Amino acid sequence: MRHFNKLYVWVTLGIMAVLPLLYMDYSPKEHPDLIRAINVVRSMSADRQLKRTAFRLVYPVGTPEEFVQWMFSPMGSALWPPSEEEGEFSQEEVKMMKKADLPFLPSGISMVARNPDPARGRQVVVRGDDEKQMLVVEGYVDPKAPPVLTKEWRFPGKKKAD
Repeated sequence: MRHFNKLYVWVTLGIMAVLPLLYMDYSPKEHPDLIRAINVVRSMSADRQLKRTAFRLVYPVGTPEEFVQWMFSPMGSALWPPSEEEGEFSQEEVKMMKKADLPFLPSGISMVARNPDPARGRQVVVRGDDEKQMLVVEGYVDPKAPPVLTKEWRFPGKKKAD
């Protein structure tokens, strides 16, 4: 019994030593503004957000490529979150919006559809892969170089029950 108690203590200490490692943030920290811009696209393409817009009415099939087309159309771009560099909100309003986790477009980052634009600098390129039903978002520091960040996620297509 005494041996079991010692083993129990060591196992408990071992688990307690490893447990904090499971909660560490391993996401890249090199390009926080590009990551924030990618998160804006993720937020806009979320199913809960799409239900609030006219996207499903305009594009009943709702493919990833149609989302990109809609996102950069006048109707879709009207729903983009505000940019950090725009002065349309007071500092107090901005503080409250950030506290509520509302996304902001980072200043100095351009949003581009399908292919990098060599005339722009730092940018996030959004494209759809209809075959895989994925949205692909790439972050570029230099549009003539390969992307420094690439994120893909499944696009919430039209549900069978709809």
